[in-house]
Amino acid sequence: MRILRAVLAVLLAALFSAVLYGAYGYQPPETGRSFRSPYLRAVGSRFVDTPVARFHYVRSGSGSPVVLLSPGAASVIGWREQLRALAERHTVYVVDLPGQGYTRLKDRDFHWDLAAMTGAIGAFMDGVGVRRAAMAGNSWSGGWALAFAQRHPDRVSRLALLGATALHVRDTWSWEIMKYPVIGELLANLGGATRATYLGWTRNLFVHQELATDELVDELWAPATFHDNLRAMYLLERGLDWGETESAMPVTRTPTLLLWGGQDRVVPAWQARRIGELMPGARVEVLDGCGHAVQMDCAEPVNRLLRDFL
Repeated sequence: MRILRAVLAVLLAALFSAVLYGAYGYQPPETGRSFRSPYLRAVGSRFVDTPVARFHYVRSGSGSPVVLLSPGAASVIGWREQLRALAERHTVYVVDLPGQGYTRLKDRDFHWDLAAMTGAIGAFMDGVGVRRAAMAGNSWSGGWALAFAQRHPDRVSRLALLGATALHVRDTWSWEIMKYPVIGELLANLGGATRATYLGWTRNLFVHQELATDELVDELWAPATFHDNLRAMYLLERGLDWGETESAMPVTRTPTLLLWGGQDRVVPAWQARRIGELMPGARVEVLDGCGHAVQMDCAEPVNRLLRDFL
């Protein structure tokens, strides 16, 4: 028994050391650095330098400004179907915020909370010379857009929230578990940067599975391998307090469209109805047969609704 206990103690110590190394010592290779995005070659990347970050964005069209925030843990390709459609009447900016896509964070004291993310939105708008704009976000970025409009109502003319994370409720278990120290770091390092992970994650966003193409998976996966973006996944999950956005909903007066997929498996459609109850005057549209990435999964009806709303 003494020998058995000694062996178990050694095995447990070895396992504990391996877990700590995976969480804090190991850094996965940034394999996506060698990827050359066909989408960005077609639309043209732009960058603007601010004290917060070197923001990556794309721009198209002319007219009143519209700022589309890249979906949380994704990149500007998340709005590829809307860039062309909305640019017919508007100057459209699609931007990667810190922790997303190809934006490079400069501020090493960045806190990964709502104050920091809304500050980043303001820094980007100042950097490109946009004082006031209509704004839209999907998933995390819908919550960031809402928080920005609540803090700076004079800078947001209209607000579109698509499958937005904005209520103080538990996330799906695969994201909720990222809040725990060691576990979040370990999952990000060992699973977050693999293409297989992004293949499964992308398919989970769609009802129309044929739209989750290899090309789209590559576009989403490549910047997800960057170390800053991997860290942002668990730091944002721990730092974002959606109680702030929920408590301010009754006094939010920005004209708002809530646009949800009826089969959203990440932020279920009941949350759209709840937000609609809390936000006076908000319009709620739930599209049957659409998933969490509703703007890609059901681009045609989404584009029609966004054009009319804007």
